Amino acid sequence: MAKLHAPVAAVIGAVGAAVLAALWRDQADTHANCVPDTIGACFGYPVPILIVGPAVVPAVVWLALRATDARRALPAAVLGALTTAGAVLLQQATEPRWLPPSPWLAALLAAVGFGVGTLVVTARWPVPLQVGLALLLLAPLAAFEPLRRETRRDDRSAAFARVGLPLLVPTVPGYRVGFADADLSDRVLSVTLTRQRQWISVHVLPLPADFAPPQRCGPTTAAVVLRRESPQPSTPLPCRQVGPDHWTRAEAGGEVHLVRRGDALVLVSPGTDVPPTDTATAAATLTEVSAGRLAELSVG
Repeated sequence: MAKLHAPVAAVIGAVGAAVLAALWRDQADTHANCVPDTIGACFGYPVPILIVGPAVVPAVVWLALRATDARRALPAAVLGALTTAGAVLLQQATEPRWLPPSPWLAALLAAVGFGVGTLVVTARWPVPLQVGLALLLLAPLAAFEPLRRETRRDDRSAAFARVGLPLLVPTVPGYRVGFADADLSDRVLSVTLTRQRQWISVHVLPLPADFAPPQRCGPTTAAVVLRRESPQPSTPLPCRQVGPDHWTRAEAGGEVHLVRRGDALVLVSPGTDVPPTDTATAAATLTEVSAGRLAELSVG
């Protein structure tokens, strides 16, 4: 009976993981194609199952191991679950964004994870060997975050390099880059500086063909941020010149600085309670950085 412990755990884990992966994919597809009209409208029946499922599968494995008189059934089920979680997280760490694994891949990872985890705990091996193997199986959990950061850096660096705009980052004392993203479809680079609950937004876009300040100063910050939700062009607002290739104008969120850099237009706008001097400093200290450096700043 002892020889059946690992196969039993592997089969149960594989079936459970395949079901959860299929539900995860179904919910991801539903959410991607859903336009919510109420809060939670895009969350379907898989959500509660996905919440409790990762705990239910190890519990079923534990009950099955107890039924087959396995030694240390609970530690075996726990190590199998953690080994599987580490394998799934490593697979996800190689993806720039969360993408549900296929049911077949999830089943394979769970079969190996639960099978090997159960074997290590239930086998009559020397304790030092079991501890060493258990730590080795848990290593992917520690490797997940560094690997995921590296994947995100590479993905963003490639996007920044392809956007075809100057990668401009301000230097404002007390602020740091909290977010940066390149929208390749609309060709907009967005950088956000943060300091506690304050933020300064920087948007870099191609210089509009009709850019002719002070009457035609390009789109407002709101039009750039909501360009997908508001495809119609907004009413242009005039601006006033404060320096060479540097203008300001009053918008709903406060005074916005507009800076022309070659064939690009930069909008520097303040968040809530940001002193005007901080926004002015950001506009005056725009510095071009490399794609790799911007990716490093934005991901950490």
